[in-house]
Amino acid sequence: MPKTKTETKERAKARKGTGTAVGKRQHAKSRKRWDRILEAATALFNERGFAATSMQDISDRVELQKGSLYYYVDSKEMLLFEILRDLHHGGEALVAGVNFDAEDALSELRSFLVQIGIYAGVHGDRLRIFSRDLDFLPPEQQREIISERHLYRDAVERLINRAVKTGQVSPNIDVLVASQMALQSSAGISDWYRAGGPIPIERIAVQTAGLVVQGLRDYGKA
Repeated sequence: MPKTKTETKERAKARKGTGTAVGKRQHAKSRKRWDRILEAATALFNERGFAATSMQDISDRVELQKGSLYYYVDSKEMLLFEILRDLHHGGEALVAGVNFDAEDALSELRSFLVQIGIYAGVHGDRLRIFSRDLDFLPPEQQREIISERHLYRDAVERLINRAVKTGQVSPNIDVLVASQMALQSSAGISDWYRAGGPIPIERIAVQTAGLVVQGLRDYGKA
């Protein structure tokens, strides 16, 4: 796409004074505007769906000329990819904090599920976009997003396997089924939780994780 005059000016401003105090302030300003663009796109995709949202809609929401918007992003699909990639990169940080060698694997699992539940509640808008609009991305980008999502399931599966090995959970349990159930229980909070409701997301996440872990602990005892 050819550069507009507005785009050329924006690029010149962003590059001016690189490494100087002026350049750093300009970089911070550009980053702030990029964050606003992502927030606007997230809100619009969530409200209307990806297909029904145009680049003009996003420009209007952030009060930015359409030509200037193309300085920051090449296409609507790129925005969708960035929204979903940011979502799952945040989830990767949760996985990185898991102690897979914990002696009390169920306590570690409970803690992890609480974090997933809170994360799902806070980022429910992006998770709903993931569930509904992922197919609009090119296959290669879809595979990247889905491969990151598998990290959560694998983490839960590893913790349940450890709980089985240490005698906390019955060896008769199907670990794959249990992992899917546990993850969906916490991540699925995003399907129905809405901010501002009568129960804080933290309490919902804690209770959900507690019910899952208690169910795993009691499985096969009846």
